[in-house]
Amino acid sequence: MQFIDVAGTPTRCVMAGNSDAPAILLLHGLALTAEVWLRNIEALARSHRVIAPDMLGHGFTKPADNAPIDVPAKLRHLKGLVDALGLKRLSLCGSSYGALMASLFFLENEDRVSKLVINGSGSCFNTEEQLQAQVGKLHALYGPDQVTQSTREMWRERIGNNFHDASKVPEELLSIAQLCYAQLWAPSCLAETMAAMQDPERFRPFRILERLEEVSCPALVVWGRNDRGGSLESAEAAVARLPKGRLVVFDDCGHYPMLEHPEKYNNLVAEFLAGA
Repeated sequence: MQFIDVAGTPTRCVMAGNSDAPAILLLHGLALTAEVWLRNIEALARSHRVIAPDMLGHGFTKPADNAPIDVPAKLRHLKGLVDALGLKRLSLCGSSYGALMASLFFLENEDRVSKLVINGSGSCFNTEEQLQAQVGKLHALYGPDQVTQSTREMWRERIGNNFHDASKVPEELLSIAQLCYAQLWAPSCLAETMAAMQDPERFRPFRILERLEEVSCPALVVWGRNDRGGSLESAEAAVARLPKGRLVVFDDCGHYPMLEHPEKYNNLVAEFLAGA
C-alpha cells in the first residue's frame, strides 16, 4: 500500500507485481474502495504490475478542499496517476462505476490502452432511465445519513445485497468501509457523485452506451447472472456492439464476480490479458 502524489493529491494505491511487467489498473465501483480487488491482486500480479487505486473522492484519496470531483476531474486524476507511475501503456479493469471510468479513460487515451475488462457495470450499459432508477436505490442505501455512523452489520447487509451468496462477503470490506466513511469528507463526496449520475443533463456527456462502437480495443465483459445492478440483456446487446467484445457470464453470481468466484475470475482475466 502506498500513497502516490498526483498533482498534489495523495492517492492511495494497493500495488503488487514486478515493476517491469505489463501494467493493469484495477478500478473499484461507486461506494467501495481498492479492497474490492483483494481476492485478485496477488493472482494477477504473477504476470502483471497491478495498481489498484482509490479514485479521486473515494476511499482514502481525499480531494483538495473545494476541488471538483466530477467525471472530468476523476479522469484527469487517473491520467495523472498513470503518468506519475511512468506507465506508457496499460490495461484497465473496472467494476461497476469503475468500469465506466476505465472505458472513458480508453476513449480519451486509446493509444495507451491495451485491453479493457468490464465487470457488472450498469453504469456502462444501462439506459438513462435504468441508471437513474438504480442510482436512486443506491442513494437510499448509501446516502450521508446511512454511511456516516455505519456499523459492520449495516455494511454486511448493504454489500451482501449485491452478492448471490452473501456469505461470501469478505470481512475485510466491512472494516475498511466503516473506516472510510468515518472521514468527514467521504460521505459528501459519494453523495455528490451519485447526484451527478442521477442528473441526465450532467451525466449524459459521460455515457458510453451510445459510443460502444468507439471502444475498439479487446474488451472482456464479465457478468453475474444474478446481478441486480444491471440487466444481462443490456450487457448482451452492448457487447454485440463492441468491435472486439466478449461476454462471459458467471452462474450463481451477483455484482462482484471477482469476489464471489475469485479463482475462476482470476484465471479468466489472466488468460484474456495473455492472449493476442
